[in-house]
Amino acid sequence: MKHLFENVSINGTNYKLVTESKITYKTTDGRLEKGISCSFDRLLMKPGKILFIEGLHSKSDDELFEDMKEFIMRGATTILTISTMHHEKTFEQEFTESICALNKSPIDYVIGIRMDASYLTPEVIRKCARHHVPVVIAEFKTEESWNDVVLEWIIQANFPYRAVIIPDFSFLKTLPKDKIEQERLRLLCEAQLKGLDASFYQEIINKKELSPEMLKRTGLYPMKGCLASGADFDYNLYRENSGNQVEEEQNLDYDGRDPIISGLRGELLKVNDNIMLKSGYGKHLTIHKPLFFTADHRNKIRSVRRSFGAWSVLNKLSR
Repeated sequence: MKHLFENVSINGTNYKLVTESKITYKTTDGRLEKGISCSFDRLLMKPGKILFIEGLHSKSDDELFEDMKEFIMRGATTILTISTMHHEKTFEQEFTESICALNKSPIDYVIGIRMDASYLTPEVIRKCARHHVPVVIAEFKTEESWNDVVLEWIIQANFPYRAVIIPDFSFLKTLPKDKIEQERLRLLCEAQLKGLDASFYQEIINKKELSPEMLKRTGLYPMKGCLASGADFDYNLYRENSGNQVEEEQNLDYDGRDPIISGLRGELLKVNDNIMLKSGYGKHLTIHKPLFFTADHRNKIRSVRRSFGAWSVLNKLSR
C-alpha cells in the first residue's frame, strides 16, 4: 500500500515522499499522487541505524528478543552480526545454523563471519562469495600466525566478489599496555599494504552504528543507510529542536538520542516506548556486490601491494 508524506525534513531540506516498502518517489517541489497524505511537520527524519553486533546466533529466542528490543529503542532497523566459523569443512553447516538462529528476528540482518586466520583458506573466501558473506574478520591469535599466513592467496581468491576482510590482532592483549597502541598502528599499516581492509578495524572495536564508508564498502548502501529513491524505507523520526538552539540540523549528532518513531520497510517498529515486535519480519539480506558504490582505495597502493605480495609468497615458500 502506498503512503504519501509531506514536509519531511531530511538534512535540513523539506521533501515529499511516496513510499511502500521502499521509497518510490522523492521530490522537493513536485506533486504527489492523489490521496490522503501525512505531514511530518516539526519532525526530523534520519535513516534507520545499522548496528554491528557479534554473537547473536548463539542466543536463545528470549535473549534475542530482549536484545532486539534494546536495539530498536536505539533506532536500529538492521543488524550486521558476526558468526564464528571453525573450519572450511563445516562452513556450510555453521552458516546455515546461523541463519536459522536468526529467522525470527523482527529487524533485518546480514551475516558476516569470524575465523581463526590459521584456518582461513582461499576456499573459505570462495564459499563466502557463494553464500554472499560481505564481511570476514580474520583473527590472528598469535604473532606467528600473522607472519606465516600467505595473505596474497586470500586476496586473489576474494576477486571478483571482494568481501571486506578485516584483521583482528587478538594477540595484542598479551602485550604491556603501554606498547599495545603503537604495535596496533604498525600492524594495521602493514595489513593495509597487504590488501586487508585495515581501515575498518575500528568498526569492529567500537561495535556501534556502522559508518557510511563501511555501509558502502559492505554493499549495504544504498539499500540501507540512506533515504533515497529505491532504498528501503527504514527511518527514525526525532522531535525538532526548540527555537533557542541555533545549531543547524545537519550538524547535530543524533547518536545519543532515541527516536520517537522508527519504521522498517514502511512498517512501524516503535512509537515512543511502545515496540511492535513482529517475529520473523526481519529479512536475511543478500549482498550481491560489496564495494559497488565505493572508489577503490586499493588503486593507490596496487603496485606496492603487488610487489609486497610477490615477495611475501616467495619468502614463505623459501622457508
